[in-house]
Amino acid sequence: MEKEHMSREHSLADYAYGFIKKICTIFGPRYSSSEAEKNANLWIKEELSHYTDEVYMEEFKTNPNLYPQGIFKLTGILVGVAWIFIPLLFPLSLIAALLVGLGLFVLITELMMLKRWIKVFFKTGTSSNVWGRIKPSGEIKYRIVFEGHTDSAKMMRAVNQNADPKFILLGFGFLYILFTLIMSIVKFIAQLIGGASITLFQVGWIQWTLFDWIYFIPWFILFPSFLYLIYGVTGNKVVDGANDNLSGSAVTAAIGKYFYENRPKNVELIIGSMGSEEIGDRGAKYFVDTHGELLKDCYAFIIDSAGAGDKLYIVEKDTMHLTKYSPEVVKRIEKAYNLYKRENPDAIKCEKGGIPLGSSDACMYAKAGYKASFIIAIS
Repeated sequence: MEKEHMSREHSLADYAYGFIKKICTIFGPRYSSSEAEKNANLWIKEELSHYTDEVYMEEFKTNPNLYPQGIFKLTGILVGVAWIFIPLLFPLSLIAALLVGLGLFVLITELMMLKRWIKVFFKTGTSSNVWGRIKPSGEIKYRIVFEGHTDSAKMMRAVNQNADPKFILLGFGFLYILFTLIMSIVKFIAQLIGGASITLFQVGWIQWTLFDWIYFIPWFILFPSFLYLIYGVTGNKVVDGANDNLSGSAVTAAIGKYFYENRPKNVELIIGSMGSEEIGDRGAKYFVDTHGELLKDCYAFIIDSAGAGDKLYIVEKDTMHLTKYSPEVVKRIEKAYNLYKRENPDAIKCEKGGIPLGSSDACMYAKAGYKASFIIAIS
């Protein structure tokens, strides 16, 4: 019996590996709203049709170039032109601080709070979700969602495995933002109080003061560093996304493959591979907004970046999106792991806690009030 159990596990693991390899080989990188993402989801739909009772592919509109790199670029423009206003007459010198403040507002509300205020500046694309239902034995009393995501990301230049980022320059880039904000306010206050008495010389709209010398001498180091920072957090190369997150979609598909033949009692399973996760969990957002009736008595287990690492990590909260996940779901994942560990003492370790950066589709379930958490593999 134990040998049969191990054989089945290896068979499902091989299936998941083959799932990832086929998509990477056939479709390659799959950025949000691309033909590659669409075609990969069509392939997944066909695959799920063999071991789900119903399968759906749903399209939705999104802004693929907004999150996160569009946010960085727009913030970079606003903050990057702010220095031009520092040497100007009162009250124009304050515009620098206002531009920095606006840039930080865009960064915080869009990157962390996912508000989408700025979508008017970005082209619309069409993405898609694929998901199937596996009916239980007996009546449906509650549901469990398992899902990964199909799309892959544009890699930031600073985190490219071949990159050698100059961290001191990245630090100076952040310092430029703070320094520009402070010096704009300081000069504005000095102009307000001192008037013409603080002027060293004036040409047209330029009122040069001691504060301008204080600002512009380090500016020759700080501003190029800021440009390097923006360059580092953007990039055009779309990765294959084998780990992040075909691994999640593949594990989810393997779960469906198993439970299609071994149906749980009174529990309907939803097996999904969502689109546009890398641009702010847009596929999950669409699914949650559209299918709330399926999620009322439901647990959502999201699997993300499960293909590398030497231990599992159950996420209780993520700082980036200010999201706390369901303690009930976390406990159930822990319980499932402990049962597995009892049968397989050599299983990899499992921990739980928060993450300072990053998130997953689980964020959209949790923010909508549904019970959810997610699992990643870490080293």
